Amino acid sequence: MRRFFICADIEGCAGVSANFALMPDGWEWQAARRWMADEVMAVANAALAGGYDEVIVADGHGNAHNIDPALLPDGVRLVRSWPRPLLQMQGIELPGVAATAFVGFHNGMQGTGGTLAHTYHGGAYRDILVNGISISEGWLNAALAGEHGVPVVLVSGDQAATDDAKRYAPDAALVTVKQSLGWRSVLTPSPATACHQLAEEAAAALARPLPALFSPSGPYVVDYVMLSRNAAEMLAYLPIVRQTDAFTVRAEFDTLTEVMRFTSFAMLYSPTGVMAF
Repeated sequence: MRRFFICADIEGCAGVSANFALMPDGWEWQAARRWMADEVMAVANAALAGGYDEVIVADGHGNAHNIDPALLPDGVRLVRSWPRPLLQMQGIELPGVAATAFVGFHNGMQGTGGTLAHTYHGGAYRDILVNGISISEGWLNAALAGEHGVPVVLVSGDQAATDDAKRYAPDAALVTVKQSLGWRSVLTPSPATACHQLAEEAAAALARPLPALFSPSGPYVVDYVMLSRNAAEMLAYLPIVRQTDAFTVRAEFDTLTEVMRFTSFAMLYSPTGVMAF
């Protein structure tokens, strides 16, 4: 079976501009989750029409209960909720996954500009650096995909997100669906217009030869710059971790799968098993 994988976020979707759209207690979330699902389905349908047997979609935003499973067409399956070891990329490890797309993406916390920019968990990480490089979610997700032999064929979001994608997916279709005017403001087309754009760009991208893998070399020395001094201090209790300043801990990993698993653990672990979101 030939599978296509979609990693889906919400901040980079057309129309989304502020925290009102991000979580169930926000007055715009019900609309935004539909915009997110529609953008994902535009790419998923292009993949199914392009010859893929199945599409795996990982809901990678907030509580990971954004995409309504009832909206999925035949041939699409959904990864949802937390915790999961590969975070937004859970499903990339399945046999037969041949290509991936990142839909609704945003820039990293320390990137240049971008609406609602953060890195995985804005309440946990101020920055993540891999071998001295400040990364975004897209960077690490693409690197993990490369480790599994899967190239990135499309990245969508605001212009800061697609500019960032030039670092890790320069030969992918980079689809700017809105313009960031600031951290909480955008110039956006209608969600329907964005979906039409994504459908066209995805179909064209899937008709081309697959791009090269993104495969940064290991071992991987990872610095986690936490928002909380206490979080850094307590992570340093772990034998593989050492604290390098008041907010930063460092660990070394042989594989990107290990990096992703630790990134997931450091932001999601709860001794009670009750998720923070």
